[in-house]
Amino acid sequence: MEKEIKVSALRTEQGKGIKVYAFFLPGEKIMQIAEISRVVRDSQETLTGFQRKEIKTHIKSITEYLKNSDIIFPNSITLAFTKNKIKFIESRGSKVQGITKSSVSGTLTIPIFEGEAGVAWIVDGQQRSLALEQSNKKNLFVPIIAFEAPDLDTQREQFILVNKAKPLPRRLINELLPEFDRELPK
Repeated sequence: MEKEIKVSALRTEQGKGIKVYAFFLPGEKIMQIAEISRVVRDSQETLTGFQRKEIKTHIKSITEYLKNSDIIFPNSITLAFTKNKIKFIESRGSKVQGITKSSVSGTLTIPIFEGEAGVAWIVDGQQRSLALEQSNKKNLFVPIIAFEAPDLDTQREQFILVNKAKPLPRRLINELLPEFDRELPK
């Protein structure tokens, strides 16, 4: 039986008409609509997928952080919608005058297919999504940025672009930590 999730969302277009959405989901819902596309070679040695293996120690440290009572989790999860099954209905009503028209608001309907692959792949946020699924913060609303991916190449391109970002220098982190009085994930 098909179920669905309906959320308020913003929609814009980038590139060659690629639709991009911004919305919030409870952490427990992410893995209901999204899959992790692990990088492997099939029997013909063709490369499929793009995600590395999960890092259990990283997932555990995020899960430990989520146990704290006073947390914020503003890091967005990036998803690639792979099926033309999502539906966006633009909100009706008067538009605010004088603002830059960067997006339209509306309702995004995302189907859940029991026993089938989800309608999205996780492009960025695999460890965070798995930690949220395991955590006690099932109803923590997490920001999602999702785009319609016409093909695997688009998904891989975005995965590479997101993950090749340069990490903070260890020296800067070590300098900032003594000034910080909260527990952070390792």
